[in-house]
Amino acid sequence: MGPRELPEPGAYVRLLADHARRLQAEARAALEQGEYARATALIGDAELLAGDVHLLVRDIEHCEFSGLTTLAAYDVREAPLPPPPRKRMRFTFPSRRMRVALGTGLAMSLALTEW
Repeated sequence: MGPRELPEPGAYVRLLADHARRLQAEARAALEQGEYARATALIGDAELLAGDVHLLVRDIEHCEFSGLTTLAAYDVREAPLPPPPRKRMRFTFPSRRMRVALGTGLAMSLALTEW
C-alpha cells in the first residue's frame, strides 16, 4: 500500500470516535445490569480512547496548518501597493523676521491704545 492509497486521516478519527461511543454504550448497559467493575473498565477505556482521538486531531491540524504556512511562505505573488499617502496641510510657523515684525506691530498697537 503506497502513500497515495492510504485513506485520509479523517477516516481513522471517525473509526476511533465510533469505537469510543460503542464503549460508552456498553458501559451504560453494564451499569444498568449492575456490573460495576466492567462498567468502570469500559468507561476508563473510552476515556483513554477519546483522549487519543483528541491528540490525533490536534496533530493532524498542526500538520495541516504548518503545511499551509509553508505554502504561504512560498507565495510569490506581488502584494498590492498601499495607496499613496495624502498630503496634509500642515500649519507652519512664519519666519523669524515675520514673527519679530508681528510682535513689534502688536506691541506698538497696545502702546498706542493704552495712551
